[in-house]
Amino acid sequence: MNLPEVSEKLIEQLNHGNIKAFDKIYHTYYLYLCAIAVYYVHDKRVAGEIVNDVFVSFWQNRHHITHPPLPYLRRAIQNASVSYLRSSYFNEKLMTEQMEEIWAFLENHILSSDNPLQALEHSEMNTMIMKKVEELPAKCRAIFKASLYEGKSYSEIAEEQNINVATVRVQMKIALTKLRESLGIPYMIAILMFL
Repeated sequence: MNLPEVSEKLIEQLNHGNIKAFDKIYHTYYLYLCAIAVYYVHDKRVAGEIVNDVFVSFWQNRHHITHPPLPYLRRAIQNASVSYLRSSYFNEKLMTEQMEEIWAFLENHILSSDNPLQALEHSEMNTMIMKKVEELPAKCRAIFKASLYEGKSYSEIAEEQNINVATVRVQMKIALTKLRESLGIPYMIAILMFL
């Protein structure tokens, strides 16, 4: 994606507290940064809030911003998205060993990605993911869908399927391993975003 560049002069003006310079930078990058945030949090309203919060911080740190500002802004959006995902998800659902691994994997990928929108270029991603999920063994597939798509706890799944929680854990681990091997990182990230 080719974005308009902001000049070094504009950054100098920002450094000196010029609100018009800030406004120009804000309008230049707002939609792009929202797209990055939406990719991670899958909620336009939340993404807009994240971007606005990042721009508030950007203004507060205006004296230290250097040219070009986009790497700073992109990294700030990634960090804020990770913080949002952790706070909202971890406060709502009991962590399991597998979920901890998934979030660690997701966080590492987000924080190391130079092109967070790259995965969005794969238009058949959802179709491919669903195809691979449907290829899982029947019991494994049912447990995976119940956990990740329906948001059920391991205890609820165990009770519904008349199996023990340890079996649910093993089947989830098998599902995630198979999907990671067959899909690769961009698709695995998309799976994690369905949570």
